[in-house]
Amino acid sequence: MFDDNKFLKGTSGQVFLNNALLLEINKINIKMTGQFEDFSPVGDYCSHHIYVGYDGEGTLEGARVNTGIDAELIEHYQNGTTPDLKIYSNLEDPNTGKSEKYMVTGVQFTEITPADWEAKKLVTRSMPFTFTAIKVLSTID
Repeated sequence: MFDDNKFLKGTSGQVFLNNALLLEINKINIKMTGQFEDFSPVGDYCSHHIYVGYDGEGTLEGARVNTGIDAELIEHYQNGTTPDLKIYSNLEDPNTGKSEKYMVTGVQFTEITPADWEAKKLVTRSMPFTFTAIKVLSTID
């Protein structure tokens, strides 16, 4: 039998930047992309793909409720400094109380868009970022 309650829903998620809950975020994407180098040994007609590392990147999206993050990032960019940022993602299954939690560190926002709005529209933002490490804090089994 098909059980609708088995599906995870983003509505029960939370996103923190450092230790601040970002209530305005309605979408988070965190992904790791493997880096591979092709290797073709003599006598083997198949190309082999050797894992050599990964890239970490993602995006936060949501409504714009303040400009404090933008101002802080602009100051860092212009001064040539790097803020120490981490993102914490928590998605809970309200049916079971279990949650999946991830923390990414070494976060660098790669774009800043201080002004992007239109009359009669909700002002939103998209904040792409890179990261250097990810830690799995809990999973839903």
